[in-house]
Amino acid sequence: MQNKTSSAFTVRRMAITGLLAALVFVFSWMQIPIGSIARIHLGNVFCALAGLLFGPLTGGLAGGFGSMLFDLTNPAYIAECWITFLTKFFIGFIAGLIAHPNKKVSVGRDIVAASAGSVTYVILYLVKSYITMTIEGQAQGAIVTQLYTKGITSLANAVMAVIASVLLAQALRPALARAGILPQKKTETKQ
Repeated sequence: MQNKTSSAFTVRRMAITGLLAALVFVFSWMQIPIGSIARIHLGNVFCALAGLLFGPLTGGLAGGFGSMLFDLTNPAYIAECWITFLTKFFIGFIAGLIAHPNKKVSVGRDIVAASAGSVTYVILYLVKSYITMTIEGQAQGAIVTQLYTKGITSLANAVMAVIASVLLAQALRPALARAGILPQKKTETKQ
């Protein structure tokens, strides 16, 4: 009798989640600061990639934990690390949810999945920023200026995440499948 472990959170799956979270953490450090309120970085690429390759739960946890650990290493972000976990979780979760409904893989599905996850994050991040700045009592003009800067920066991160994660997913899937890390999936072809 065979045990069904495809949906179970196995030691192997925990190891993969940990590795992906480490990649999110490391690539979050590869950044270009935009003043003191925003930054362009590569962490979101690996949040989306985790979801594209390994599904919603693994993708969400890897993105959430990796980003939260990054926040814990910076005193300016420590207080909001739990919010970061939640918002970054949705990049990988949404990407994985859309990319994994069936056994067929396509570039188009990956683009839609990574885009949906990234846009969801941008919206959640801007809402969180607005609420935080309002609670802090900042002037409305300052809030609008900061949201504009954060919005443009977040959209740049989102575009990079979509492009890079889709390219990496297409490049890595065959090798990961041959190594037995990913189940073999059919690729959609246009006829």
